[in-house]
Amino acid sequence: MRFVIPLLSMFTILFAQWTAIGPAGGPVYSGGISRTNPPVIYFSPYAYPTKLLKSTDGGTNWEFTTGSLSTYPREIVVHPNNPDIVYALTGSAIYKTTNGGVSWTVNSIPSNHYFFAFTINPLNPDEFFAAGYNYTGGAARLAFARSTNAGANWTTTICDTTSSSYGYSIAVDPVDTSVIYVGGYRSTGGTTTLYRSFNKGETWEEIALGITGYYPYALHINPANNNIILIAPYSSGIYRSTDRGATWTRVSTITSVYRIANASGEPATVYATNSGGIYKSTDSGLTWTRIGTTVLGTPYYCLLTNPVDRGTVYFGTKAGLYRSTDYGVTWENTTTDISFNKATVIALAADGATMYTECLDNGVYRSSDNGTTWERCPDFLACGNICGMAVHPSDPQTLWALEGSG
Repeated sequence: MRFVIPLLSMFTILFAQWTAIGPAGGPVYSGGISRTNPPVIYFSPYAYPTKLLKSTDGGTNWEFTTGSLSTYPREIVVHPNNPDIVYALTGSAIYKTTNGGVSWTVNSIPSNHYFFAFTINPLNPDEFFAAGYNYTGGAARLAFARSTNAGANWTTTICDTTSSSYGYSIAVDPVDTSVIYVGGYRSTGGTTTLYRSFNKGETWEEIALGITGYYPYALHINPANNNIILIAPYSSGIYRSTDRGATWTRVSTITSVYRIANASGEPATVYATNSGGIYKSTDSGLTWTRIGTTVLGTPYYCLLTNPVDRGTVYFGTKAGLYRSTDYGVTWENTTTDISFNKATVIALAADGATMYTECLDNGVYRSSDNGTTWERCPDFLACGNICGMAVHPSDPQTLWALEGSG
């Protein structure tokens, strides 16, 4: 039997009008904040091409910037004196905007280099520092780069001549900005490394750590006491030095730490985010307590403290950008009303007005009103994403989900 579809029906299918119904929010990958009052905040969704989101009122309201990046940046750094000037590091390039994200230009990085970390000298905003690796002769070697003209030209130095070594974090001494630290990883033995320069990167010395902990994504210097340094090797915990790196003590077993940041004006109050949530220290990193246990989603590389409001801290998860105004006691998702998910819908199941959907690299959402409103379900995935889901035929509160591990 042969079926014939009327021409009008074919055009109806091809040109049907679709309306996005959510869910709103989505994964926050990285972020940056200005020093102005109120601070201007930028964050990157986990999507590409990437348009940053921007808030000029401390995170209460958000809007998309019009300019696009080729992909989501690992670092977003706001100029210390001008919130319209922003730099975004994607690894192979540093993007720059001078108009708050309306448009972007690309600052090339040195050839054969890839950057994982990037920062600006807080006392000289034309001076850039970056860390990553140089790839020549078939091998990657931990490298540092410095620019004195806002990224137009660079001088690079190989810190570690060992084959397969990489730089993952960078910190500038807040008291003496000629002193710079670079945290790295040497693949031989999975060794975490730390290098220090007293002359803005012209020469380097290795600080003995003796840690087999892989990538140190987080490296932090206490803003009031530069003898106190924190480093967080990915699989080993948080280590603390009180003598500028001469000796180290493991102060926490928290692993997979991505970021560490101080509360503004309170050097003893420190926050750390890892793959499971957010932690707080009130004694300059000596002891740590888990906070924000009601926050949904796991973090990436966004942890920000408000420079004009000591009690305000932000961190991004796969569910949105969360804000606390009371040092992490209570939290609110500031992005529940704006849709930036742009995720691939992996699975969809419905029974009457009840709908479930899973967004790639994000989570499972539920709607009980045909998609008008959505709520994010608690995370339960062990690995990967869901392959399929089904609603119980007589109980829409019961959902079956199949993922990679079963």
